[in-house]
Amino acid sequence: MKLKKLRGASVKIEKNYPVAAKQYCDNLVVNEMSKILNTAITESAENTNTENVLLVEKSGDGSVAYISVDTEKVNLIKGKMTLDIIRAIEANSESTFGIPLGNLLGNHSLSGYGPKLPVKIIPVGNVLSKTKSSFVSGGVNQTKYELYIEFIICVDILVPFNKETREIKGELCIAEAVIVGKAPGILWGGNE
Repeated sequence: MKLKKLRGASVKIEKNYPVAAKQYCDNLVVNEMSKILNTAITESAENTNTENVLLVEKSGDGSVAYISVDTEKVNLIKGKMTLDIIRAIEANSESTFGIPLGNLLGNHSLSGYGPKLPVKIIPVGNVLSKTKSSFVSGGVNQTKYELYIEFIICVDILVPFNKETREIKGELCIAEAVIVGKAPGILWGGNE
């Protein structure tokens, strides 16, 4: 009789483990890896010179003719910061968290109680980085140009009966410029 109850509890745990691990994964793991990623981006940015990434050319009357990006400098910044993020992840590799036994039994009244069964987190894959840019309207005669580096890491969560993979993203604006055009003499569409 006791063996039958023990098998029933074992089957219940095996069934509920992936669900409980996924719930904890979405909350704890993503938050922890986001913290590692954003800390690494911030620390790396403090030690990185992003001046003169944008080269602004002006016309004879002083208005902006065009803006170009120093691609070589952006690639060096992106490479350095990517390596800094990889080092931060390696320094924090193989962390673990625990899922309370009550959660694994699937009984809501026992949720959060009991000894914790460990789940191992192993960051795998490469840190991906890419540049993004955008133009944002700032009124009648202004446009703001922004240049970002986006970083993406993949995390595999290994549990006895399943494997979950998550992507965590972070970004850093490395340059921006405001382009001021000529103000129009007349605005159409007003009430006057």
